[in-house]
Amino acid sequence: MHRFTTLIVESQGMIGRITLNRPHRRNAFDRTMVTELQQAFEAVTQVPALRGIVLGAAGSVFCAGADIQWMQAESPVSESQATEDAHQLTCMLHAVDQCPCPVIARVQGSAFGGGLGLLAACDIVVAATDTTFALSETRLGLVPAVIAPFLLRKAGESFLRRYGLSGELFDASSAQRFQLVHDIVPPHTLDTRIIELTDALMRLAPFAVRDSKALFRRMSTLSDPDRRSLATETNAHARRGAEAAEGLAAFVEKRLPSWAHSPDRQSTEEATSSDHGTLRHT
Repeated sequence: MHRFTTLIVESQGMIGRITLNRPHRRNAFDRTMVTELQQAFEAVTQVPALRGIVLGAAGSVFCAGADIQWMQAESPVSESQATEDAHQLTCMLHAVDQCPCPVIARVQGSAFGGGLGLLAACDIVVAATDTTFALSETRLGLVPAVIAPFLLRKAGESFLRRYGLSGELFDASSAQRFQLVHDIVPPHTLDTRIIELTDALMRLAPFAVRDSKALFRRMSTLSDPDRRSLATETNAHARRGAEAAEGLAAFVEKRLPSWAHSPDRQSTEEATSSDHGTLRHT
């Protein structure tokens, strides 16, 4: 089991929580945090009972991007080390993106540079109304290269040209317009909205959700004929599965399906979650 120094990793029933925990550095990335984020999200794949992950941050800021003091302390960096650091960041974002269950980002304060790329790798992003965002790399003589593929997929080339070339700040409404943020809520209701979303996940068929996420991710890389073939195959497989049988029976019998958990029911079953694996590392 990993022991993390830059993260808090825990589970609350069937919901995992990964919290960036360098508030004294505005949760900026250093080599350790990038490595630990990758390890944490890879560990999630070993806990099949988890219905979702909430990615948040301690303190007043979600993530300020790269830790400038750390980068400066290592300057001049060798080509091999710079390449390894870039590769590690790519692997971390890939691990977030490939997480089999939904990842919900809880965003407050600001998300700059690599922090914005981290959001682009998440499935659902909820931000406080006063959050600010920026692709700030060019202010520092850097290029937002590693995060660009994730931002391109999520927000498009127009966004990258507009804010990647200007480095300007933009607000939560603009982030929502570019589909980087899905929900904008007042700061004092941020946790309430997160709870609403995690409660919603607890009412869904868990393997159907995981299969849906895998389907959506694969479809974006396929040609139209291959998309149709994948859709047909996935639909047929799901229809013949145990979750579909239970879901259809529950609908006809006017009852909740076996996988549906209300908050009260979830709390009574948390004591048995260890039978399915758990996350709890600090």
